[in-house]
Amino acid sequence: MSRVHFVSAHFGGDVPWMPFLKSSKHQISFNYYNDNNYPSRHLSMHPRFKSKLPKMLEWKNVKSEWYVWMDSSIRPLEGIDLADRILQQVGDNPLCLFRHSKGNTIREEALRTINMLNSGHQYFKFRYSGEPILDQLIHYYGDPDFIDNKLFSTNFFAYHHTISGLMQEWFNQVVQWSLQCQISLPYVLHKSGVTYSLFDGYTNIQNNFFTWDWRTREKSLSPKSFL
Repeated sequence: MSRVHFVSAHFGGDVPWMPFLKSSKHQISFNYYNDNNYPSRHLSMHPRFKSKLPKMLEWKNVKSEWYVWMDSSIRPLEGIDLADRILQQVGDNPLCLFRHSKGNTIREEALRTINMLNSGHQYFKFRYSGEPILDQLIHYYGDPDFIDNKLFSTNFFAYHHTISGLMQEWFNQVVQWSLQCQISLPYVLHKSGVTYSLFDGYTNIQNNFFTWDWRTREKSLSPKSFL
């Protein structure tokens, strides 16, 4: 039996739904942060940035063996032991991730984000307008030790408490560069040398763990959360 702590967050609007989690094989816990149980800090912290705190730093608040982050767009499938399925996929590595469905490098993701911003795409504009995405990419490419050959979806992942240092550095990169954390994770991971496993499938396409219901999540957000 392992201790598995799930964490999610939804700021800037009413919680779209409450995920149901249970396990007969592991000791699980769950924190769902929202505007009602977490300080708003509305004058100093954008809702999209505030979610990075539990996403990357939950190990500072809750002691567990494993941590599982899931965006508020994630609906766990009913009738499954999600914790057990996750640990079966993890194997001997301290981190398990989903591959990104739209690219294989941070260069592709950075350019896709920039193109979406330039075209006025609302989803990207609300999240990444004003962020120095190109400067971030240039900075990473200026590191002679960095090899750009991986890209992950970051709306669902599992990690062991022993790599809390990696999670802290990932958060640091988000603070220094941009909220587009899919760009900073491959860089931090490459520099750390941490080994990882991959979940089967993709987060935004059918998989054996959950459905990705981002449309319902977006409808629950207040327009003020994008200002």
